Amino acid sequence: AALYPCVPQLRNMFKWLTADRDKGTRVFSSVADGLQSLYKEKLLPLEKDFSFAHFFSPELTDADFSARPMVMLTGQYSTGKSTFIRHLLGRDYPGLRIGPEPTTDKFVAVCHGDMDQVIPGNALVVDKSMPFTQLSHFGNNFLTRFECAKLNSPVLNGMSLIDTPGVLSGEKQRIKRGYEFEEVVHWFADRVDMILVLFDVSKLDISDEFRRVLLALKGNDQKIHIILNKADRVTTPQLMRVYGALMWSLGKVIDTPEVSRVYIGSFWDEPLQNDEQRKLFESEENDLYTALAQMPRSAATRKLNDLIKRARLARVLAFLLNHLRNKMPSFMGKSKEQKRLIDNLPSVYAEIAKERNLSMGDFPDPSLMKEKLEKMDFTKFPKLEKKKMDALEMIEEAAAAEVASMAQLGAGPSPFAVMKVDGASESTFGQDQWLQFPNVDQYVKEFETIGPTAAGKITGAQAKNILEQSKLPSKVLHAIWNLADVDKDGALTLSEFALAQHLIKMKLAGQDLPASLPPQMLPPENRA
Repeated sequence: AALYPCVPQLRNMFKWLTADRDKGTRVFSSVADGLQSLYKEKLLPLEKDFSFAHFFSPELTDADFSARPMVMLTGQYSTGKSTFIRHLLGRDYPGLRIGPEPTTDKFVAVCHGDMDQVIPGNALVVDKSMPFTQLSHFGNNFLTRFECAKLNSPVLNGMSLIDTPGVLSGEKQRIKRGYEFEEVVHWFADRVDMILVLFDVSKLDISDEFRRVLLALKGNDQKIHIILNKADRVTTPQLMRVYGALMWSLGKVIDTPEVSRVYIGSFWDEPLQNDEQRKLFESEENDLYTALAQMPRSAATRKLNDLIKRARLARVLAFLLNHLRNKMPSFMGKSKEQKRLIDNLPSVYAEIAKERNLSMGDFPDPSLMKEKLEKMDFTKFPKLEKKKMDALEMIEEAAAAEVASMAQLGAGPSPFAVMKVDGASESTFGQDQWLQFPNVDQYVKEFETIGPTAAGKITGAQAKNILEQSKLPSKVLHAIWNLADVDKDGALTLSEFALAQHLIKMKLAGQDLPASLPPQMLPPENRA
């Protein structure tokens, strides 16, 4: 919102990030409670029986369900990550420092609190009300570089923000971090609801460490949103070349068939240096803020999706371990048979998939499973319990019911910002002001210059020469003619000509033409 140097206007721009947040948060909380009950009652018992935590991820905590949706910001240093957070919050968070050099040297969880507070990493990971307890296994070197900044902000009622250290370019600086930076990024990427990757228009190179960070996001491609920041610092031709260079660089790292979504703008509170693309920046910002505003609803859907994925993985694990147990001989040759089964794990997968009518896509990576299975005794694997497996089958249906009644978040549009839901866009704001009959007096002089007939009308040929000056496509002008020629006589009266010109202005302003004229747009002489 460099578009809006005035602070009150800027705050209005984030209206939907605050005013409608309580409604979305209530929806999210109720769904989270339902999913938490499903997990504890139907999935957790099976996970414990078959050591799910040993093979995949630890048991889900209460905070994993109740925590607010999270947004992680990553990128090279001085691309505007911390400034973007200040831009969203309308103020600094505790401990924030911004500069052109690498200033953020910690992972900072920016969360809602009643007062300004900074909680160190070691204290944060033992707080079971926060979703960060599993970060303790990254060790003390990381925890000294991790903290939570709490502050009272309406934006944080519905989401938490994860500010990350700027990615460095030198190998020496990377080694001196003292912890596995990419592993920590991967941990957050698996758990956040949105990943914002920021690029500076003057800093598009992807360093080796940044490449590893982008690779660490693999598997979460649907969460990634690219931001081309500080776009007001270049001219339109330069911006086109910068955008092309960015897409070329990303294509070598993010290996997906779809083109990454890139938001172009300047996400801070300063005036635009170059406002040639003001409308583009407005539209891009509206797209991004709409996605942020819908976070509570989308987060509930993501938690549902994650729970179903976890249930499917637990079911496959149970079938796999039960199959391996049943294949073990009763007396001699157990070690040999166990080694054979591990070496032929893909074949074992295929056999189980055929027997249980499962998709091969549900099975985990064989190489990872081989490593986990090598040190285990197959004969000690538990038997399947039909009751627990039946409970697992019910999760998908029960979980889907939890989100069936989720309400859509509301929107508070303004001439500067529109929440793009239910077909709304920048052009739809203020549409009602166009759906009125125009002031005929503005078009009298032009109409008389054309030379109307004695009946007070201009012919279709005369009108065509005038209407084509708008340079609108023939298809659009055809629709405008059909709307303006109210009496369908192939000619236009003064009122109809005024209406045609009004519809042209409406279309040039970016508005959609009505399918048919509403009563208030009809010329007075044609109203019943």
